Amino acid sequence: MTKLSAISGYSRYYHLLDYASAYFFHGVHIDQYTVGNLWRCSNPERSKRITLNRLSRLFRKYNDSSYFHLFRNKEEFNVYFKDFVHRGWLYIKDAQFDDFKSFVQKYPSVIIKPKDGIQGKGIRRFVYSGEDDVQLHSLFDECVAEDALIEETIVQHHGMSFGNASVNTIRVLTVCRPDGKAKVMKAILRAGVGDSIVDNTALGGYYYEVDLPTGVVVSKGINKEGDLCVIHPSSGIVMLGFKVPHWDKVMQASLDAARKIPQVALVGWDVAITEEGVEIIEGNDNADYLAYEFIGTSGFYEKITLFLQE
Repeated sequence: MTKLSAISGYSRYYHLLDYASAYFFHGVHIDQYTVGNLWRCSNPERSKRITLNRLSRLFRKYNDSSYFHLFRNKEEFNVYFKDFVHRGWLYIKDAQFDDFKSFVQKYPSVIIKPKDGIQGKGIRRFVYSGEDDVQLHSLFDECVAEDALIEETIVQHHGMSFGNASVNTIRVLTVCRPDGKAKVMKAILRAGVGDSIVDNTALGGYYYEVDLPTGVVVSKGINKEGDLCVIHPSSGIVMLGFKVPHWDKVMQASLDAARKIPQVALVGWDVAITEEGVEIIEGNDNADYLAYEFIGTSGFYEKITLFLQE
């Protein structure tokens, strides 16, 4: 609170009392109060915002846990949402060594995704360069131990490269009612930095809000520390005004995927953009609330509840 006091001009004790009130009445956690700038908001404005507590209640009420396995088991996701997954993939527990060897020879660049990996941890790229069977057996055994899914590396649209190693995705936040009416609530361009092969903020990436009608970036970027930037740090690209390629396909694929599983009303889809179109990488039945409220437009607790209750 001392650092916040230096920014706001209010005393540390004011912020301690104000935070206690925000937590008690609205379920605001400390990161949203400070990094998410809820200290700037009045109580009527706070009542419209998604907080971690409110989002958890929405998940419990509208997301049927009996369907979560379709999101959390990567191979089940690829099967159930096959219309949106065009990349080659291999689930290691369903494969023998020869299947694995043939796969990495067919797709020389692959992404290895451990079953229990969260926030991109453990995900890595393997590029086949003529390794012998002993070396490949070692990697195969690693993948078996991790219960890994192995996927063809996505080649992203040339316009989505920001001088970093990752495929940069759009996090599309959808809500779907039981009657199948779906709506995109918000979209975030997730731009990685440096050599990380994933683009999320947990590993240094930045979030930028994308205007839904146009596909144009309309906010500064934010990272997990709350640092704001207009210029992407890995590329020097001015992100405000950046137009996401194939935007109509991003929106359509996300809505179609949401309608396929209305039992899980709130989903965050990670959508990659290729030269030909779009590829859904995964869906998240418990999407991080940072994307909803920390950058760009806000007030999504009110917007979501109104839509679901129509």
